[in-house]
Amino acid sequence: MFELGKSEDGITFYKLEHAFELDKLTIGEFTYFRKYLGMSDYLSNFQSWLKRPTVVLVVAVKDSTVVGWSMNEKWSTPASDGRPTFVLRGIEVSPKLARTGMGKKIFCFISGILVGHIITKPVNKIAKLFFESLDFAGSTYKSPVDLGNYPGYLILEESRKKLVACEGIIPYEENVKACRLKLFPKEAVSDSLITMKKEADVSDSSNEVSEHVSTHVPGENPPEDSQGPVDFEGKFLGEQKMMSPCKCGNYLVNKYMLSGKRSGTAFICANCSVERYFLPMKKK
Repeated sequence: MFELGKSEDGITFYKLEHAFELDKLTIGEFTYFRKYLGMSDYLSNFQSWLKRPTVVLVVAVKDSTVVGWSMNEKWSTPASDGRPTFVLRGIEVSPKLARTGMGKKIFCFISGILVGHIITKPVNKIAKLFFESLDFAGSTYKSPVDLGNYPGYLILEESRKKLVACEGIIPYEENVKACRLKLFPKEAVSDSLITMKKEADVSDSSNEVSEHVSTHVPGENPPEDSQGPVDFEGKFLGEQKMMSPCKCGNYLVNKYMLSGKRSGTAFICANCSVERYFLPMKKK
C-alpha cells in the first residue's frame, strides 16, 4: 500500500494495492451503500475490487479502522485527447464523520494520483451538490469524454483539477509521486497535478457539501510566483494563519474580498504584502 498523507485530526490515507493488505485493517461502520445499494459485505467487495487491475481504491484509516473509502475504475474507452478516464464508482465516509469534510479530503488524494479525467454519476441531489463543489460539471460538445449515451454523468476534466485545494491535509508528496508513477509509468504527467494546496477558504466547515474546493485556472500565474507587494482595493475579512510560510517566513495573512474583473478572496502576507493565494469566486 502507498501511504499518501494524513489529516490534521490523525486520519491516514492509503492507496491499497493487494487484497491481503486489508488483513491489517478493520472495516468501520458504513450505512449508505449497505442500505441503498445492497452492499452488505464491504470487506469482500474491497478484496474483490483489488483483484481487478483497472481499480484504484483509496481508504481513510484511523486507529487501524477504515473510516472512509473511494473506488475508482479505469474506463475502457480513452478520451478524445488520448488521456485516461476514470469512473468514480463510489465514495463514502463513516456516519460519525459525515459533514466534516472527510469526503473532500479523500477526493484530494484521488485527484492527486489519478492522471486524466474523472467522471461520475451522482445518485441524488445531495451527491450532485457535493461533486459540483469539486468542480465536476455536465459534459458539453467540447468535453474530451463523450457522455451523450450516459445521462446524469458529470465530468471533472484534467485541466480543472491541476491544483485541488483542501484544508487540513498533509500530503506525503514523494509517496504520491511514487504511487502515480507506478499507476501511470508511460503517461505524460505534470508535477502540478500532485501539488495539493494546504490552504483553502472553507465557507462552512460543518457542512461538507458547502465546502469550497478550488482549482488553479490555466493561464493564471500561481500566487507564489508574485515578485513583490500587491496593490489592490478590497473588503478586509480578517486574519488567517497559513499552513506553510511565505518566502519572508511569515505564516499570517490578511484576507480581502475583491470584486470586479478579478473577483474572489485574496490572501495577502501580513508582513511583506505579497499575495500568497487567490481563491476566485465560483461562477454560478
